[in-house]
Amino acid sequence: MGNRERKRAEKSGPLQNARRLSGPVLYLILGALVLLGAGACKPGPKAPAPPAGPPSERPAVELRAEVDRAEVAAGEPVVYRIVLNADPTVSVSLPDVGPRIQGLRIVDMGEDAARNVEGRRESGRWYRLEADLSGSYVLPGVKLPYTGPDGKETSAEAEPVFLKVLPPKPVSGAGEKPADIRDLKPLVEIRRPLPVRWILAASVLLAAAGAIGLLFWRRRRRQPRVPPTAEELVQKELADLDASGLVEEERFREYVFGLSLVFRRYLERKFGIPAAEQTTEEVLQGLRSSQRMGEDFKRAARAFLESTDPVKYRGLAPDRRETETWRAELVSFVQRAAAASEAGPLLSEAA
Repeated sequence: MGNRERKRAEKSGPLQNARRLSGPVLYLILGALVLLGAGACKPGPKAPAPPAGPPSERPAVELRAEVDRAEVAAGEPVVYRIVLNADPTVSVSLPDVGPRIQGLRIVDMGEDAARNVEGRRESGRWYRLEADLSGSYVLPGVKLPYTGPDGKETSAEAEPVFLKVLPPKPVSGAGEKPADIRDLKPLVEIRRPLPVRWILAASVLLAAAGAIGLLFWRRRRRQPRVPPTAEELVQKELADLDASGLVEEERFREYVFGLSLVFRRYLERKFGIPAAEQTTEEVLQGLRSSQRMGEDFKRAARAFLESTDPVKYRGLAPDRRETETWRAELVSFVQRAAAASEAGPLLSEAA
């Protein structure tokens, strides 16, 4: 071996050794990198979940309004339903919104049976509707007041529902008709009109009856109306008082109230003393100054008023005998006054 080859061999020896060692070292480095990467990719500890807040309180009463279809053709039915979901402790029921539905015909209606849903009571009311014309319709919402479990007044509300009605569907085949076209009604027999002579005869009879009625009305209108006398008015008021049933029910105090009012009205009509609107003292003063009453009538009127006043103002309860006595005194006073007025002015006891 020459010097050149020996030197080449000396140089190539370390290089070949380095090449032999570089392969395992590289594998070791790559393996370490893979292990480091796998450790970095491992999921870290999970972050603690946020604490759960208190569950939202559900209203004691819930309402919702809905339709089975938001769009229908004219003449097709649509079901509008109001659903009530309430706590069993709340007493509430669905209202009837049928009168508030405008523009749609109600062809049927009913109620859903109540059922238990998650511990709550759920019921419903439904309406089957039809529209004859296309367009947009608004079905009414519902507002339902109720008293909650806490005793507070509140209300549940369902929003209005919008419904779109499309024009009738076109004919899709032979023999089919749109929903808005209906069959012709059967022929109806038209009766012949009445003869002209019958119509004329009826017109003459009606005109004669009208003329006779007008004649009687004019004659009655010409007759002077005689106003009822004070005595006739007393008889009518006493009859009404007796028919009230106060005596039969033993409500004598109220009956005496009525007798006193009838007597006061008679004094006002007969003698011009405004007794119905005056106190007893004012009435007695009017009696003393009256020139149309004799002393006998003044004493009788004073006695009647003073005997019935304790019943009216002191709360005394009369019995049946006293009540009948006061009624008899009133009737006797009216009869005597009527007989005296026929004889002349009531200026004296003998008048």
